[in-house]
Amino acid sequence: MNIEIKKLSANDWQIFKELRLQMLKEEPQAFARTYDEVSKRTDEEWKENTENEEAGILAVWLDGKLAGMNGYYYPERSIVEIWGMFIRKEFRGMGLGKKLMGEIEKEIRKDGGVKKIQVSVTSSQTAAFELYKKLGFREIKRMPNKTRFNGQSYEEILLEKLIPQP
Repeated sequence: MNIEIKKLSANDWQIFKELRLQMLKEEPQAFARTYDEVSKRTDEEWKENTENEEAGILAVWLDGKLAGMNGYYYPERSIVEIWGMFIRKEFRGMGLGKKLMGEIEKEIRKDGGVKKIQVSVTSSQTAAFELYKKLGFREIKRMPNKTRFNGQSYEEILLEKLIPQP
């Protein structure tokens, strides 16, 4: 099993677009934006969203096949938020989400000023919730009816992990 993880650049915008649109089609209740909203972006917007000084997107391949992605950004200097964790169905259960999170943490730790990592999941994302807990995240709060899709409301759960300071 050959796993490759790469931080995407503006030249990789089509990889990001492909995965982002697939995740919004397959798991719409898990994300704040809808497929209809995001699919209207221009190629230039995709390029800008793929490469950003205050954010990053990592993609993972298994045996040469594109398997998933995860992103992060800095809403504040000392906080990093994780967004867009997505592993294609045929690659789930193989530890790729854990490996992606490990690589993101390596990226984040290069910046000595980060004190915590935050991530939100909806109540429908039990596998993601369990993964984050296994990785040392703790639940901070629950927000009822935060995410809505097809007339159904989902509770959003905020988790965080503190980064030890030297």
